[in-house]
Amino acid sequence: MVETKGSNSSTSSSFVVAHLACLFISFVIIKSFWEFENASRALAFYGVYHRYGWNQVIHFFGVPGIIWSLLIFMVHVPIPIVGGGSVNYANFLAICYNLYYLSIDPLGAVLYAPFIYAMYASAEKLRHDDQTQAEKALKSQGNNNNASANTSIPWYGTGKSLRFGLLVHVFCWYIQIHLGHEIIEGAKPAVLQGLGGALSVAPLFAFYEGLWAFGINKSLQESTQLLVDQYTQELCSENGIEFMRACRTLVLQE
Repeated sequence: MVETKGSNSSTSSSFVVAHLACLFISFVIIKSFWEFENASRALAFYGVYHRYGWNQVIHFFGVPGIIWSLLIFMVHVPIPIVGGGSVNYANFLAICYNLYYLSIDPLGAVLYAPFIYAMYASAEKLRHDDQTQAEKALKSQGNNNNASANTSIPWYGTGKSLRFGLLVHVFCWYIQIHLGHEIIEGAKPAVLQGLGGALSVAPLFAFYEGLWAFGINKSLQESTQLLVDQYTQELCSENGIEFMRACRTLVLQE
């Protein structure tokens, strides 16, 4: 899609909306960084709602998909800074994630850093390739009707990368909420208990599910599991055995 100057107002409006959306997402996630004092409590908050193996497998792939799709959107929106620069909401959020993880779990943060960078780098490549396609389309249009002076590339390029990111985002939420939680877990997702808390902790939890499978940082796994059991019992006592499938399992074990 290529826009003419006559439609610049719509482009400006959509750009403002994109800025506001990125600000909201960043605020919700970063605000939740202060909700947990250490890695065990942070992971246990999320672990309560992900007790079953197949649900953990779904989230191991689904959570990175959600974060990646957010970065695909946010990499299109630069952050206005004095003197210019290439700072955008995507690399800003990626840095914030790693700083937060460094504060609660340095080992996990160091191991996770290459993966969050890979997600950001691939999102940036999608944006760059899409902008290149939009530029080629603009030049082609200009050559055909001599209107190059009256056209400009919109901030979203052709829009293909954003549509792809949206499809990934919706699909990952769907398989986690419907298949992972409603069918396998029999419980409401953690995101309903707090969007920011779920999005801030989810990437590290999903990542650690892989690390623990290889025996990395087992002490953190053990301390987290103790808190998961404690929090689960408390929630089941407060909400009854129908709150989640794990509550009924606890009753049978007693």
